[in-house]
Amino acid sequence: MSTERQSLTSLSDRLARKTTAAPVEAPPAPEAKVDAAKPAKGSDGRVQIIVRMSMAERKALRQIALDQDTTAQALAEEAIRDVLVRHGFKPS
Repeated sequence: MSTERQSLTSLSDRLARKTTAAPVEAPPAPEAKVDAAKPAKGSDGRVQIIVRMSMAERKALRQIALDQDTTAQALAEEAIRDVLVRHGFKPS
C-alpha cells in the first residue's frame, strides 16, 4: 500500500470536464432595473452592518442578552435606535 498522495492539481485535472468543442458563450443577461425605494423581494427592508468589538465586549453582550432572555442582535438594534433618537432622528 502506497502512502504517497497525489497533488491537488492532479485531482482537479482528473475532475475537470473534458470538452472537445469550444465553449459556447451565453448571451448577456438583460440588466434588471432596481427600484431603490422598494426593498428586495422577500426582504424586510433592513440592511446588514458589521460591528467590530473585543472578545470581552462580545462576551458581555451575549451574557446581557442571556440574562434578559433576548438576543445580541435585538440589543444592538435597540442601542442603535437609542443613538439615532438621541441625535434627533425621528422614527417613523
